[in-house]
Amino acid sequence: MQPLTDSSEIQKRFVPRWRKYAVAGAACTLASAAAMMLIFDPFTPQPTVASTRGTATITSIIADTATMSANEKLFLPVMEQLLAQGAEPQFVKTIVNSANTAFYEKLTKINVPVKPKPPEPKTPPKAYQYAYDDIALRKSSEFLTANDSLLTAAERKYNVPKEAITSIMWVETRFGDFLGNYHVPSVYLSFALVTQPQYLQKNKDRLKAEFEGTEEAWLEIEKKIEEKSQRKAAWAIGELLALQTMYKANAKAVLDLRGSWAGAFGLSQFLPSSYLKLAVDGNADGTVNLFDVRDAAHSIGHYLSDAGWNKSKKSQQRAVYNYNHSDAYVNAVLGLTKRLATNKALTENREAE
Repeated sequence: MQPLTDSSEIQKRFVPRWRKYAVAGAACTLASAAAMMLIFDPFTPQPTVASTRGTATITSIIADTATMSANEKLFLPVMEQLLAQGAEPQFVKTIVNSANTAFYEKLTKINVPVKPKPPEPKTPPKAYQYAYDDIALRKSSEFLTANDSLLTAAERKYNVPKEAITSIMWVETRFGDFLGNYHVPSVYLSFALVTQPQYLQKNKDRLKAEFEGTEEAWLEIEKKIEEKSQRKAAWAIGELLALQTMYKANAKAVLDLRGSWAGAFGLSQFLPSSYLKLAVDGNADGTVNLFDVRDAAHSIGHYLSDAGWNKSKKSQQRAVYNYNHSDAYVNAVLGLTKRLATNKALTENREAE
């Protein structure tokens, strides 16, 4: 088999159905050239301010602005911010001009509350409904059984139950059936444009149309829009710099990387910064590939352990909330975790009788 170097091909070939991982305890092997190299250096994003400007400038990578590509013209403010944060010119130019790079304008949308919250319904709809039904329990139980060896190894190493690791993988991607098809570098390039005047004004105009308060109150809303836009842009620049570190290990894999609209990728749905800090080599092949179930399982275990998971319910809630800042997400993951543990106990009791 030819080594894979295209991440879209990796996903197509190895991830569409989790059962492909289940043979011999999920003993699938990706070619080492296809996987991203293991990187240990964590990344801390810096504010997007000109005072941190590095030695490179736009003129050092674009000799003639008259010959700029369409993408360079569009993402010029982002390129400037990346260079200001010390990004390497070759990476900046390559990531912007990749054939896969596109602009997702909908990602420049910012929301802040402009109306009082409506009264809560007596029985609010349950988010992550697919984590509560019989299909979730059945498929997750099957996944646990088929991958018991590797999940048990992750459980022992990180002191995180294999049921919790399985639950996150189900809630995030349904074991690889829903990985997302957004070009990950493009997601962050698009997010980073949110502070540009045209998109900032679009957000203000849209929210002003929904606003019914005083002019003084609107000024406070405007301030919140601007502050939230700055935070999002700074975060996106940080994730692009994390992608640069990944790019140094495997350029093509990064340029082809696909994931969710939020820029998360793999069976575990890690952000680039989380990948650098917490993704681990679960199958000891010298690489970390989150599209491989073994690496993904160990990385989830490591993530939850690093977030403080222990036997207390509060620690578990905090750890899962750290994974996704949503109470509904926490309830879905821990609810499925409990159902899996209960189902396992019932099955073992029946077998013992």
